[in-house]
Amino acid sequence: MLPREKFLKMGIDSLSDEDLISILISSGTKGISYDVLSKRVLKILKKNKISFESLKNLKGLGPVKSIQLLCALELGKRIYGYSCEKTIISNTQMAFEQLRYLVSRKQEYLVALFLNARYELLERKTITIGTVDSLNILPRDIIIPALQANSAFVILAHNHPSGTSKPSNEDVVVNKNIREALKLVGIRLLDHIVISSDGWCSIN
Repeated sequence: MLPREKFLKMGIDSLSDEDLISILISSGTKGISYDVLSKRVLKILKKNKISFESLKNLKGLGPVKSIQLLCALELGKRIYGYSCEKTIISNTQMAFEQLRYLVSRKQEYLVALFLNARYELLERKTITIGTVDSLNILPRDIIIPALQANSAFVILAHNHPSGTSKPSNEDVVVNKNIREALKLVGIRLLDHIVISSDGWCSIN
């Protein structure tokens, strides 16, 4: 599914960092697709080496799209306090601060925070969006993006639109399966929190 189609069908929360950049870039050039170009831009962003020079020198991007990207980032910084500094998440309360927006969602969302060995946030990714009160999730849905992000730790969170943050029996079983599956590939599940209008609760 193309990023714009995903946006229209599932909303902006379903978009990965790469998807967001792809939409800003809009198109690729001869010999370079927009998704490949987006990965190259994201690599520069994650290294905190973003500048007009570093972007415009990317084959296929050019000065106009470089300016558009820089302006989008600057707007985010001015309005929402965006910073290129690494975000550290070392406890559940800090994770909740990154995920409190889930309280207002009317459907269940499962979101993963992928962290490196220094507890720096590598990526926040919406794994799946369910119905009003259910999610369909398999361990591989977490493992694959975790490996792609080269993460050492994962924090999961999902919301309960019903208004209670108490984990269900199904939540506990699914959490155990995911934790054990991640362990097999050398990744630790730090926590899994349930978020609702009454607050949050840790499953681990």
